[in-house]
Amino acid sequence: MGKTCFRHAYGKYQRDSTPNNEGPPCHCSQPTALTMAWTEENPGRRFYKCDEHGFVVWHDKEKSCRWQKQSLLEARDKILTQAEEVKALTTALRRANAQIAALEVSRSSGSINESLKAIEDHISAHINETQKVVRNLVLYSGGGFAIASAVIIFYMKSRCFLNPCRALMFLICCLNINY
Repeated sequence: MGKTCFRHAYGKYQRDSTPNNEGPPCHCSQPTALTMAWTEENPGRRFYKCDEHGFVVWHDKEKSCRWQKQSLLEARDKILTQAEEVKALTTALRRANAQIAALEVSRSSGSINESLKAIEDHISAHINETQKVVRNLVLYSGGGFAIASAVIIFYMKSRCFLNPCRALMFLICCLNINY
């Protein structure tokens, strides 16, 4: 059966996680739960408590004697101190885990940066190769055009087209260029 710590108007107390059906019912007829008080006045003293109305009746009829009270208060303070230490250690552990995760991300992003650099180099090489192919295409197509034009002009001259204006008009018609 798990225990749960609560803070209430009566001070700090600890309660079993389920209501105790053997305890006296509250005036509202609801079952009560056996709870331990951790107040300065009643450390370690158990009482029945209604979840809705609070204190019902003491389970321990007598208050603890002076040395018991002192021992319980010291134990309570030690528990609270240790709980704070556990909380601080848990916080430090979370920070350390976050730093480790950040370092792992940083380290893995280094390999990502290297991969990105390799991809960038590959793309740059591909762009350079494509530009070279386009330059060659323009050069060869321009050269082809010049040769074709020379052949047509030569053909026209050899066919007795001595007039250069007529030759130019014929060339424009052959190339399907609109003026």
